[in-house]
Amino acid sequence: MPDEQRKIPIPAVMNVREFMAKFGTHEACLGHLRRVRWGENLDRFTCPACGHPQGWWLAKRQLVECCECHRQTSVTAGTVFHRIRSPLWKWFWAIYQTAQDKKGIAAMELAKQISVSYSTAWLMLQKLRRAMRRRDERYVLQGLVEVDETYVGGRADGTPGRGAAKKTPVAVALELRSNGKPGRVAMRSIERPDGYCLRRFAEGKIKKGATLKTDGWSAYKLVAKAGFGHEAKVTGGGKVAVQTFPWLHTFIANMKRVILGTYHSVSPKHLDNYLAEFNYRANRRWLEANLFDRLITAALGGKAVTYKELVTGDS
Repeated sequence: MPDEQRKIPIPAVMNVREFMAKFGTHEACLGHLRRVRWGENLDRFTCPACGHPQGWWLAKRQLVECCECHRQTSVTAGTVFHRIRSPLWKWFWAIYQTAQDKKGIAAMELAKQISVSYSTAWLMLQKLRRAMRRRDERYVLQGLVEVDETYVGGRADGTPGRGAAKKTPVAVALELRSNGKPGRVAMRSIERPDGYCLRRFAEGKIKKGATLKTDGWSAYKLVAKAGFGHEAKVTGGGKVAVQTFPWLHTFIANMKRVILGTYHSVSPKHLDNYLAEFNYRANRRWLEANLFDRLITAALGGKAVTYKELVTGDS
């Protein structure tokens, strides 16, 4: 169908040609990071050593030097890009693919596109997911919030639903606006689908005083005692539950489709990072045209982490 006949307008996102023109070299990417982090004239620079607000740019060394203590700081220091070995344009391409594709990109596919090893591509994407996770931790849901739990993992023998074995339980909360449309979503893995674990999830992601809308499972009574209102509806699961909580189950289905379609499977150890990636894009779904810039900002605000720390879980 020709573009002029489309009923849904195409978002004005940056295309591949525009990306290569702006960020096709390491130097262009470094200059962009400097402007985003410190401003065109270093007006947002603050020395990490002494806190002095002024510095000058050393063009040959690509560093900023503090006017007070003379400490020299790299634009990538203390960020997701700290001590990276791959050129910045490859990182920018990973950010572009992560931001512009609703399903994300698998590490193997990214490795082929930018000619790096699988472990390097995996590390790049995991660092970005952690930055997205840290960014979304600043927000809490409020008002009327639907809450449920689901399970992530392959097919396994045994009881489905809350009795499922070899699957990771995931708590899900969705904010509903006054017009009935969905707002922000939050997902996080939990140790067990019981009242104690669900209460910890709710206390961390939902503002006190909000009203929880749940199914009739008794565990949610304990959750509500943490300072929430509570509306319980007995559904019995299946199609009735989907009809009662349509938006909540839509987001759950989309999350599982992303994991199955793009990543095929994820380990429980790293599941929260993949959930954070889904949450980040879902919570900014109306800002698609600006998502690349926002993810650059999130990466600059992220913390440096090594491959060993990610694998061992010590970070």
